[in-house]
Amino acid sequence: MMKPAVAVHEPLRLTEETLSLLTWRIPDLVAYQHNHDEWWFAPLDDNLPIVRLNRTGLDMLQAMNGHTTVGALVKKYGATICGPDGQPGQWHLEHWALPTYSLCYYGTEPPGGHRHKAKWDLLLQQVREGWSGNEGFEGESHLEDFHQHELTDSGKDDGHFDLIETTVSHLFREPNDALNGLTYGRLLMKQLRKLGWFTPKPRVIVEVGGGLGYLARELGKELLPFEKQTIRYISLDITQPFLTLQVTRAKAGGWGGIGTRANGEWLPFKNNSVDLVIDNENMADMTPVKLIREELLTGAGTTPQHQEALDWIRRVRLPIGQNVPENVIFNLGPFRFVAELWRVLKPGGLRSRSCFGGVG
Repeated sequence: MMKPAVAVHEPLRLTEETLSLLTWRIPDLVAYQHNHDEWWFAPLDDNLPIVRLNRTGLDMLQAMNGHTTVGALVKKYGATICGPDGQPGQWHLEHWALPTYSLCYYGTEPPGGHRHKAKWDLLLQQVREGWSGNEGFEGESHLEDFHQHELTDSGKDDGHFDLIETTVSHLFREPNDALNGLTYGRLLMKQLRKLGWFTPKPRVIVEVGGGLGYLARELGKELLPFEKQTIRYISLDITQPFLTLQVTRAKAGGWGGIGTRANGEWLPFKNNSVDLVIDNENMADMTPVKLIREELLTGAGTTPQHQEALDWIRRVRLPIGQNVPENVIFNLGPFRFVAELWRVLKPGGLRSRSCFGGVG
């Protein structure tokens, strides 16, 4: 199997500013001692090259501990051969921090903070998604697994949506001039009233994927206490730490604070049991499937999930056309979600959905 082409980057210029930066070696490294004076290193990415070092090069890599500047390393190792390929230390310092190698990080502050290694997470994410010059399909279960199993320590603060999964929605947590001095949640509640969605008043409101809970809190603050007494506000999320925050902030907004951990593609509610569903910025995180040309042309899926996607394409009469690409990513999750909404909403039930767009 051929490796994808790696994006080409010019060597880093060791300017005065760069020389003053501190250095950190990346923690996620594969290391192999080839012989008594040769070590091989590479990040956890198959598309990045192996760097071969001798004892001097190993010492330089180990010196990247957050206390040593680039300039100090140039002074000590710059003219010394650091590996069996014959490059001096300065060559390595001009290349290791580039996306092509991704062995280290130069900066004024340590790459830490939220989730302990957030900036390393970002660094590795760039390595895996963009720096190698390719953005591949990560798998049909990747998003669900990520939100269900990999965010176990993200409920202690708001940093995940500020650093890792950034959107503009968090800008609306506070009153904003663009929203007439209101928070997004308060303005949304005003609009729901204006549209008549609270006449009659809903008995069951479900918020799907409520992030950090600010929307629930602000929606509740716009209502008087007696208006919320007969309303059950249910927060539903697949990520337990976020669900905990949602329930806490819903209570701060005067709601009863009910939370249920579930996938929005399979809502755990009876038919015709919900009056209002609120959904912000979730559909892009739902299940995608990667269909091949033959499946699209024949209508026969290679897996049950692919067949489900093809059935939806046929049911909603999406045109296939003649020039079908070799692969097509079909966002199956939103179709499941909308079908579930149709099932659980009461006759005349309503849904509020919005998407602010991503910032990346």
